[in-house]
Amino acid sequence: MKKGTRRFSLIALSLILVISMLAGCSSKPKPEDAQAYVKATLDIICTGDYDHSVKIEDIEEGEEGEIRDQVIESMLASFGAEQGLDEEVKGRFKDSLIDAFSKAKYTVGEAVPTDDGGYDVSVTIEPLQVFAGFSENFESTVQARALEEYDTVMNMSDEELNSFVMGIVVDMINENLADPKYDPAETVTVHYGLIDEENNLYGCASGEGEKLGAKIFSTEGMN
Repeated sequence: MKKGTRRFSLIALSLILVISMLAGCSSKPKPEDAQAYVKATLDIICTGDYDHSVKIEDIEEGEEGEIRDQVIESMLASFGAEQGLDEEVKGRFKDSLIDAFSKAKYTVGEAVPTDDGGYDVSVTIEPLQVFAGFSENFESTVQARALEEYDTVMNMSDEELNSFVMGIVVDMINENLADPKYDPAETVTVHYGLIDEENNLYGCASGEGEKLGAKIFSTEGMN
């Protein structure tokens, strides 16, 4: 179980990292530019859309939802191949991941000028408790399900067992998402600055995305 939930968190973190490396405006930014960019990069992955008045160099109008889906599909394809998951479970896992991101809570705050001509932008995040109850209830839930389907489970291949267990993980995630709860709010500061000197493009580097990705989902229930 711990391996599965940790991998889910790594998938989530990777998604934020990809989006955070998108290039923003190509002129000297104002504080509101930095704020709008940080919010847009979070919105793209969490909602599949963003304020189109914000200039994102790598995205054309109407492609933002496709980018989110493509990134999620790529992460899940790698995960599914490694674990031998069947298509039905991978599909349900994808739906859960999209739902989890859609329930993320974040507020972009003040942009403070820095000496390099960029800005430090504060983001207040309430980490979503995706895995709440896992450490206490996962083993007993798997055992109960296995007893209910004893004959079938006893004849499963390793790949089928992986799909069976991951299906239970998805069910438990979905129960949490049906009545989402959050950790107390935390404030993260990310730096918006020049990331492509040759083209004079501003944005947030991947390390800044890591700060955000680490906080979107709570670690509650993963121990």
